[in-house]
Amino acid sequence: MQVISVFNQKGGCGKSTTCSNLGAYLARHGKKVLLIDMDPQANLTVSVGVNDDELEETIYTLLQLNSKELTRERILEVMKETSYERLLILPSDITLSNAEISLASVMSREHVLKRIIEQIGDYFDYVLIDCPPSLGLLSVNSLVASDYLIIPVTPQFFSIKGIKHLMETYTLIKDTLNPNLEIMGVLVTMYDKRKNIAKDIRTTLVEVFGDKVFNTVIRQDVQIEYSQDNQTPIIYYNDKCRSHEDYKNLGREVLAWQRV
Repeated sequence: MQVISVFNQKGGCGKSTTCSNLGAYLARHGKKVLLIDMDPQANLTVSVGVNDDELEETIYTLLQLNSKELTRERILEVMKETSYERLLILPSDITLSNAEISLASVMSREHVLKRIIEQIGDYFDYVLIDCPPSLGLLSVNSLVASDYLIIPVTPQFFSIKGIKHLMETYTLIKDTLNPNLEIMGVLVTMYDKRKNIAKDIRTTLVEVFGDKVFNTVIRQDVQIEYSQDNQTPIIYYNDKCRSHEDYKNLGREVLAWQRV
């Protein structure tokens, strides 16, 4: 099993879109995939067709349980099936915003999500975690529970500026809480090859991260918005558009990826 967090403390860089479409691709190609929505905005939850307004239990329910209550059976009760074979989700809703306060006094509070995943990890090939756009306890829990990190970055000046802060966080987590955490790749999203700044920023990322930058870029595509409006991953929504091709290529890179 591979546990992958999709993380950037900057919002609007395509974390939820990447998580849902990468998960959909992997599931469509025979892998058992669990999505975990760790963002109170619940964009990942909605993107795979689960109505966050009708949920009685979410990932927040599990984060509040003590070790005796946190059983495999209890986790499976909260887990939701999607309309897509082999793709399941631990959903979120706005109540997850309370977690920063409720987890603050919990012993080993940074490891709560890891304990959840350990209970059901043998059931899945991939676990993909959609992190919130912040550096709080929810993101820390996600990074501590993960083997790998995918960093979506838009080709804009402020996105690059924020990478330094993100790398400081990554180094701190790796040095103190999760020495096995490794960057799988930096993913350029919302890429427009007509803009010189997009090309320049991708070149800068390659200079900094080397082969940690995915060969795939996710191009700008209005079909992504249509697929989100239909609460369907682009992998299932439209196989003729550029973003379908891009996420298919990303999926191939992830399937082929191996720890050095």
